[in-house]
Amino acid sequence: MCDGDKMEKFIKLFLQINCIQNKKFELMALENFIINKIGGQSNYYDDGGYEAFYNEMQKFKQQGTLKEISSSYSNKASHPMKLKWSLISATVPHSWDDEAIIRLSDILNFKTYIRHPEYQTKMEWQYILNIYTFLKESKNREWASLEERCLELFYDEKFLTDNKHGKKENKVLIRLGINLEHIKAKQYGEQFIYWNKGVKNIKTIIILENHSTFFSFKRAVQCGIDIFGIDPDALIFGYGKKILKSFSFIDEIAIAKEIKVYYFGDMDPEGYYIYGALRDRYPNIDINLLVEAYVDLMKICKLNYPHEEGQIKRKVYLKCILDELKQDNYENYVESVMKLWELNYRIPQELITYEYLLKLKVEL
Repeated sequence: MCDGDKMEKFIKLFLQINCIQNKKFELMALENFIINKIGGQSNYYDDGGYEAFYNEMQKFKQQGTLKEISSSYSNKASHPMKLKWSLISATVPHSWDDEAIIRLSDILNFKTYIRHPEYQTKMEWQYILNIYTFLKESKNREWASLEERCLELFYDEKFLTDNKHGKKENKVLIRLGINLEHIKAKQYGEQFIYWNKGVKNIKTIIILENHSTFFSFKRAVQCGIDIFGIDPDALIFGYGKKILKSFSFIDEIAIAKEIKVYYFGDMDPEGYYIYGALRDRYPNIDINLLVEAYVDLMKICKLNYPHEEGQIKRKVYLKCILDELKQDNYENYVESVMKLWELNYRIPQELITYEYLLKLKVEL
């Protein structure tokens, strides 16, 4: 490869990596990128150095691909260039071989990559080759977890989950128009933590939003204390919003269509959201609010607890709570719930302690 070809190749690579969103770039950043890719300053000089770099930049400029930002300062080289440049053509020169694209088009859709050649990076092509190979053999492949498949295809088990270089930045599956089913990858949630009091067939379950309340209720049930008139077969620690995904594992411990589930969380927008969203996601399961527990929270709460900042108020889920209060003949508490909502107050479920449950039993 001649010196000019090397410079052109690395300039294109820099533009592909750095100019997808922001078209402006620093000349020094580009030159340092080339020096690094070539293998150091001495190799840079051997390949023509600044003069070769200058010549290639002028070619891009003449092609109408790049332009100097006139308001920026110039460097003090023998062939001066502005220190700031901009990509003026939305079309970065194509990097992938047309014949290779055609060969893989019997399975994959390259329309996005043809429209956006800035995505045509060397690493993305390798991912696509891996995907293509997998799809050709998919009939003989087994389903795998998302992490396992990501490690196989993208060399990173978190590529499509919480890896900052994956889900947020690389959308290779979306660009190809395929999904997790095509690559036989399944995203599993974490199974919830639960306690079974010792029954073979679980019929009644209480979900608790927080950890401490889970253990208080567990202790009460172990001591023969019912929970607001309910004798649960099992308790589930919801772990806040995590229950929305983890509840999909309910079939591991019970027959979903045969159970009755009660939910008890904090009296705040997030707690209401968890309950409402849980019902929305699992409409075929009998899920109810543990209404009496919420009523007792309002009875015993003596302080104003501000709810955490950043909670989103979704009126549809507030209505869900109010409807259940009315349905169970607790209309007189609707105003109290509305007041909490309007003043941004909350009532933590931890006010219902083991000691409180024990006291209720004694009073009965």
